[in-house]
Amino acid sequence: MKYLYSISIVIVFLSCRNVKPKHHYRIIYEFENSEMVSANDKQGTIATLITRLKPLASDIEVTLNNKQQIEININSNTELDRLQLILENRGQLDFWECLQHKDLNAFVIEAIGTFASEVDDSGSAVDIIKAPIDPFGALFSVATKDTVTISNFLNRKDIRALLPAELKKTKFLFGLPNDIGERDVYGIRSTSSGRAFVNETHIVSAEQTYAFNNRPSISMEMNAKGAQRWERMTEIAYQKGSRIAITVNNIVYSAPTVSNGPISAGKTEITGGFTLDKAQILALVLNSHRRIPKLKFVNSSAIND
Repeated sequence: MKYLYSISIVIVFLSCRNVKPKHHYRIIYEFENSEMVSANDKQGTIATLITRLKPLASDIEVTLNNKQQIEININSNTELDRLQLILENRGQLDFWECLQHKDLNAFVIEAIGTFASEVDDSGSAVDIIKAPIDPFGALFSVATKDTVTISNFLNRKDIRALLPAELKKTKFLFGLPNDIGERDVYGIRSTSSGRAFVNETHIVSAEQTYAFNNRPSISMEMNAKGAQRWERMTEIAYQKGSRIAITVNNIVYSAPTVSNGPISAGKTEITGGFTLDKAQILALVLNSHRRIPKLKFVNSSAIND
């Protein structure tokens, strides 16, 4: 019994040494363009951030201080940089009809021609605009360093005037970068309201899973309204032979085809180069079912309890 008692003490001692200490964090954010964010949206942001943080902490306080900044006080084992990734993610999930090459072929040729004529001696259009990584869904690709240049160009008034009349509301979105830092450019059919037909408000639950290739992914289940819209959207894509662009915070994560007819179960999966941690964070964010305004980091402090 004496030996067993001694072993028990050692086990307890070693276990305590392996327990990660909780930290008390104080993190402050401010709203970008705060004057454009309504009081309701500010309160909604507070509620959404609390929902996101609940699985990670026992004590959470999220308030609006006298400077109209979001102030977060939290006790958690989660590292500060991971908390910031969760807090700063807008949670904007959208499902869009991805336009086909035949829809925008004439526009792309004319737009690239205009772009080429404007490029100075420091470079050429061939160096900037390249063949798409996803040849069946994307229009072309560009290096990450050129995304701002190309985005500004495609959204210029004179360039948008080149779009067909029925596609004047087209959005141009970038995909994730590949291993050499190139990103595809997709043409997305937008709506009159600018809001996607299916979005994060239609998600009931999201969880980190694994895709067929054993890579981390996010599986989602929709509510009745979302399931009805998803069935209609996938039916159109199936009939047209087009793709559906799944975007998170306006970045295209995947643009799958619908090969077996409309999807009626209200379930789908997001894949696209996730690390396990990023997939877990995104699933956590999407479970709050609401996007938030852009937040700008102000400062933070961490104190060991």
